[in-house]
Amino acid sequence: MPRVLPPVLLAAIALLGAGCGLVPSDPADPPVFGARMDGETIVVKIPLCATDDIRRVEVTDFDDDADDTPRIVWWASEPTSAPAKGGVIRLWSGEGFASHAPEPAASAVPRTLDVGYSDPTGDGRDDVLTVRTITAAKLKSGRYWTRDGPRTAAQIDAQLHCEDSE
Repeated sequence: MPRVLPPVLLAAIALLGAGCGLVPSDPADPPVFGARMDGETIVVKIPLCATDDIRRVEVTDFDDDADDTPRIVWWASEPTSAPAKGGVIRLWSGEGFASHAPEPAASAVPRTLDVGYSDPTGDGRDDVLTVRTITAAKLKSGRYWTRDGPRTAAQIDAQLHCEDSE
């Protein structure tokens, strides 16, 4: 004879199942950033919705575990250009930002970067990028390397399932 579950238990299972789907905003499955080489410069694509605002971008040394706070390698704040406001960041240059740290010496650039941004409320996202993987990636024009494979800027942004603001 099949076992019948009480309605309260069935409702709880349904609610848990509905809430357990992995969506990009779920911390268990965060959206991936993209990166590519543009000459000698690393260009990062941060996933954003059209309504998202970047206040500050920071690059920290992901491998720096000597302290509770990893070393900040580079930062930029207050984007002024459309690409920077859209999440396309040319690391080390500060291009498209009102203020930024100076370019670090080549010897100061770590092998593994934690690139993150914060919005005006202090919230944001980050992702870990390996310099060796970025420099070795053979990409078609307009593509960025992600841990999920090559993607366009539109595909990177689409992970967020943004509401159409029009």
